[in-house]
Amino acid sequence: MVPVRKSREERRAEIAAATLKVVGEYGVQGATMSRIAEAVGISGPALYKHYAGRTEILEAALDLLQQRVRSWLESSDHPDAVERLRELGAGHASTAAANYEGMVAPLFEFVAASPRSQLKEQMGRRQRETLQRFIDILEEGQRQGTIRGDIDKLVVAWSLLGVTWVENVAMLEGVDEFISDGVSARMVDGILQGIVAPGSVWSPRNR
Repeated sequence: MVPVRKSREERRAEIAAATLKVVGEYGVQGATMSRIAEAVGISGPALYKHYAGRTEILEAALDLLQQRVRSWLESSDHPDAVERLRELGAGHASTAAANYEGMVAPLFEFVAASPRSQLKEQMGRRQRETLQRFIDILEEGQRQGTIRGDIDKLVVAWSLLGVTWVENVAMLEGVDEFISDGVSARMVDGILQGIVAPGSVWSPRNR
């Protein structure tokens, strides 16, 4: 069988995905060019045909990681902003679990390395992008009249994002009951219950 020749973009995407898994297993410092090349199934020098160097490969892996986060943030199109936030909260755990090696594990390795690496600025930018998405939904809910106009959107957005972070930590530590027992879902419902506009027809499901 003649091997299928992959396009440059396909190979670049393959390298980024492999890098995420290598970072999740060995950490950022352990994500060497040789390990990345081995994970992809190509020679070390061949990596330089697609990326200028290791830093560019790590940045591409971060971009892919953010794409996966963005896919989760776009996984609900419920017209009601409060319900959309609840669906996003409910869907995070399953999304993260399905992408554990390529999402949860490398995320924390990048976070651990970022204070002393060149990736700190990129990590911060991607975190703010996720936070802004929550703020956008909250503002949409205020326009709809389903979310109170006097809330501190920044606090609420960080609170919702914080629950997802704790879910990630629980997965890393094997404390699955935080999710399976519905604790994280009740935390999201508690946050939403505190921001719903008076008279809005909404009640927590995860009691």
